[in-house]
Amino acid sequence: MTTEVGDEEFYITSCTYLPPRVNSDTPWCTINGMLPTNALPMLEMQICIIFLATFLLHAILGRLRFPRFASMCIVGLIFATSFTEEWARKSRELFFFDSQASLGMLSVFGYMLFLFYTGVKTDVSVIPRTKSSAATIGCATILAPFICSMTVVNLYSTKYLDSDQIAKVRLIIGVFSVTPFPNICTVLSDLKILNSELGRLSQSAALVTELFNVVFTSILSISKILSSDPEKAWFRLIVLILFLLMLIFVYRPAMFWIIKQTPEGSPVSDHYVYFILIMVFVASYITHRIGFLALFGPFALGMATPEGPPLGTAVIKKIDTFVNWMFMPLFVTTCVMRVNLRDFMKWRDEVTGGIDQFMLQALIIIAVTSTVKFVVCMLLPLYHNVPLSDSVSLSLVMNCKGVVELAGFSIIRDLMGMPDNVLALVIMSIILTATVGPFLLAYLYDPMKKYAGNYTKRNIFDLKNNSELRVLTCIHRPDNIPPTINLLEATFPTKDNPLCIYALQLIELIGRAAPVFISHQLQSKKTHDSNASMADKLIDAFQNFEHEFKDALVVNTFTSISPTELMYDDICTLALNKYTSLIVLPFHKKWSSDGNSIEIEDESLRELNFRVMRRAPCSVGILIERMQMTHIFSPETPYTVCMLFIGGKDDREALYFAKRMTKNPHVRLTVVRFLARNKYSEVTDLQELLDTEILNDIRINGKVGETNVNYIEKIVKDGPETALVIRKLVKEYDLIIVGRQAGIETPQTSGLLQWSEYPELGVLGDLLASTDAAGKATVFVMQQQRRDTDA
Repeated sequence: MTTEVGDEEFYITSCTYLPPRVNSDTPWCTINGMLPTNALPMLEMQICIIFLATFLLHAILGRLRFPRFASMCIVGLIFATSFTEEWARKSRELFFFDSQASLGMLSVFGYMLFLFYTGVKTDVSVIPRTKSSAATIGCATILAPFICSMTVVNLYSTKYLDSDQIAKVRLIIGVFSVTPFPNICTVLSDLKILNSELGRLSQSAALVTELFNVVFTSILSISKILSSDPEKAWFRLIVLILFLLMLIFVYRPAMFWIIKQTPEGSPVSDHYVYFILIMVFVASYITHRIGFLALFGPFALGMATPEGPPLGTAVIKKIDTFVNWMFMPLFVTTCVMRVNLRDFMKWRDEVTGGIDQFMLQALIIIAVTSTVKFVVCMLLPLYHNVPLSDSVSLSLVMNCKGVVELAGFSIIRDLMGMPDNVLALVIMSIILTATVGPFLLAYLYDPMKKYAGNYTKRNIFDLKNNSELRVLTCIHRPDNIPPTINLLEATFPTKDNPLCIYALQLIELIGRAAPVFISHQLQSKKTHDSNASMADKLIDAFQNFEHEFKDALVVNTFTSISPTELMYDDICTLALNKYTSLIVLPFHKKWSSDGNSIEIEDESLRELNFRVMRRAPCSVGILIERMQMTHIFSPETPYTVCMLFIGGKDDREALYFAKRMTKNPHVRLTVVRFLARNKYSEVTDLQELLDTEILNDIRINGKVGETNVNYIEKIVKDGPETALVIRKLVKEYDLIIVGRQAGIETPQTSGLLQWSEYPELGVLGDLLASTDAAGKATVFVMQQQRRDTDA
């Protein structure tokens, strides 16, 4: 486009042009004359300025919950708009016309990689498994606005527009009717609700609309080929079919062969990854030569590449940083640089002086399409008994626009032409929905509200006698399995006190666009996923455990593949839905087999534990395993357990969990109570009264039921003395159980809190985990269910 500034013309282009003619000799981006000698330095300067501008602007606006896409668009508007003559002159010097060809070509190259990247992360196998409600929403989301808007065009807009303008308005309808899957994933990921209930429903519906979009676009492209050159049309169509068949029957099996050649736990060879990236360029060239958009080939190739680890993950890791942090800011910014805000204000026809009918009809169509889409997306969930706030949130998600629509209008502008003011209108509409939608979503939708346990007590302390204990165990690595089973086996499930275990394998989402939640009880046959071997180990271990306690133990296994920062939602949701009383989390550190050195320290796992403890709808325990070994329960090898008791609800929860272990004939329980020297034999408040009451049977009788329990009282004056006593006491135990009591300092722990390294473990838990105080013993730190009604 051209924007007049004084006596000069300022050209703002973005080379997203893709040749409509197969035999065209025109390159993708043309240059007026020879490139200047400083072309490469200028290109490097332009990339740096765009990158820094988008990065800095997002660092500022991100604090106000602006999406990153909006920051990129604003940078493009700033560079393109002629605020003053001086600003326009500086912009011309930075983005002079001849340099824009190279910049545009690079940005299109980035968008091509983005489409391949999106295809690799998309799991199309979930479409046949999509629930009917999501499929209905997906179909209605694209069909209803499309039909209504087409009706408005045929009955009203045709009176004011010519045939060429009508064709472009219909393309606007098509672009605004679809809900591209990449846009939805980006919005949900930015808001950190990717694996929430709303997120899963939105992605399922978007996948259905994406299928519609691909089929519809393919039909249009084929019909265009057939009408433009009938003599060669069938040849091109046959070549396209052969290309797709080759992807399905040659390329995809070859990818699975690569996966089979990769040893379990090892990364895919870089040679295979580079071969796949070369195939991206080949696929782009093939589809360009047969008359399709050159972007179609990379997307189809990505869809044919198996998602997830090891292959999909390896490919994504290679290109993720370049695609998301370098090429996408370039592409979005250069696309938006076509728009001058002054054009957006041109609502008058320059010839007649009246209202510009093309712009007015485009605005009406955008309004009708967006309104119908919003209403349909809201009414359908309401029909399926979804709350109003969640229905409105779903409508906002499905109406969000992004980079796909931006690319669509750039291509339409290059292939068919579009007036500057109409292009400004559609681009500003995209930016508006991409900015306002996430803003409203952040305030409307709260995925945490379902975890609020104001009135429901889900903990071990309030569990009725002879009732089933339901436990959710989280497994990140195979070495988490033995200590978890040891802990649960110590509780000794019986027919009178049954145990129900929900074992959840947690895998980081890399190489996929959408999170996956698998119930292994519902699988009709074994999957061929690369994570299956880990799942098999989990299932086998817990099935053997279940067979050991027939009729007293039930095990259900699940796998969650989601971003690490969002795993807490899967954990808490499963605990909420299954009415569990306890969640068992592994500690973020892994010690060597001899327990003397640290092999792994995963800070993302530590943050996950924090989030679960803050939001869990039940009690939570963190399991710290120093020695990688499995205990064999027998009279010859008793399992010695020590429960350290200071006082408070977390300690009472830990004591009740320890009491359940007394039913195991091979467990020897010792309870150590620490009393403050200046408060010895005094009961000053309700909490201390509760502590004394639940310890009475152990303190007076030395028993829990009919089982003998060793009870020890230690009078201490401060924290250092407590630490010294603990070091002497706990060396000979296999398991040490403590309450968390986070942030609470008592006379027995005074002086220790300020030295705490792991606040998630509380004072005593931190003492046992961060030092060698526990020796080689396993440590289990418990936190009782947190409720809003707690004081």
